[in-house]
Amino acid sequence: MQSVAIVLFGFVLLVVQSTFAHITPWDLAVPNASLAVVLYMGLHDYNLSKGVLISFVLGYLMDVFAGSPMGLFTFVTVAVFLISRVAALRLFLQGWIFEIILTFFLTLVASALMLFVRALFDQDFASLLTHLKIVVSRAVVTALVAPFVFRGMTWLERVTTRRKIGGKVLRG
Repeated sequence: MQSVAIVLFGFVLLVVQSTFAHITPWDLAVPNASLAVVLYMGLHDYNLSKGVLISFVLGYLMDVFAGSPMGLFTFVTVAVFLISRVAALRLFLQGWIFEIILTFFLTLVASALMLFVRALFDQDFASLLTHLKIVVSRAVVTALVAPFVFRGMTWLERVTTRRKIGGKVLRG
């Protein structure tokens, strides 16, 4: 149930993100909110196989929405999940400032991975330089949106998690 809810939440974020991308005249201010969902899962002790599977599905949905080569976002989201999981094991910081800083850096890593994979296959280095200009601004915007996405994921966890107290099954 929780996995389906996370995928649906990521899908809704992708719809909002793509709508926002179409109504804004500039490409620099479009956050990657579904990447923040993947970061949340990596930072908050999700099961490795469950997290990789959800990251894979969200990455595939990102590929479908973006119209990019199939597998680009899929590869990057799974890699970001694994990197954020390693970061969560090494770093024991919490709070919204940590969320913003780590989201900024991991979004830069994700963007660098995407540019690297595109450079391997496209061999069009002129377009890579224009994309490089967008990377930092999108990382900043994604980092600013991340605390809200993290709060949404926390709420989603509370709603979908069942606890048993005194023989009664409670939600949240």
